[in-house]
Amino acid sequence: MPVITDKQRAVIGKESTPRPVPDDVNMPMARHWSEMVEDPNPIYFDEAYARNTWLQGRFAPPSMLFTWARRGPWPLGEDVGSLEGPLGQLALEDCPLTIAVKAVHEYFQPLRYGDTLTFTMQISSVSDEKKTRLGIGHFVVTLDTFRNQFEQVVGTHSFTLFFYRLHDAEGGS
Repeated sequence: MPVITDKQRAVIGKESTPRPVPDDVNMPMARHWSEMVEDPNPIYFDEAYARNTWLQGRFAPPSMLFTWARRGPWPLGEDVGSLEGPLGQLALEDCPLTIAVKAVHEYFQPLRYGDTLTFTMQISSVSDEKKTRLGIGHFVVTLDTFRNQFEQVVGTHSFTLFFYRLHDAEGGS
């Protein structure tokens, strides 16, 4: 598919309905995250220390932003935050393989323990068909926007994916 169809192009830039994240921002999950990535920053857990910073209180590790939207794999069949929503509407059927290319987070507000978040998803852009060493396909950039209970944007997660098909045996498409 050398050109994106009008139907596919219509999906680009449309923001989904806000979806609540499964859990409020909470200290136990932040503690597990911090232990996993070995981030000992006292501002996440030491209230006395955090009160004396410019943020005037504890907050969750910013790098957890995208994690709050993920649902666990149990029970089976539940939405696990996979490539659904706008990506499903894009329907690049002739490109059955996907590889992650780049992820970029931007943080605007600290995530305080107890915050309730929602997020929206959208496709920011889709490239025309590209031929790479990996295969032939489209680079798709998604944007997840996270808001707190005050409707403030707390951060964004931009994700670039390459949807592709393998070259044929003779090196063509």
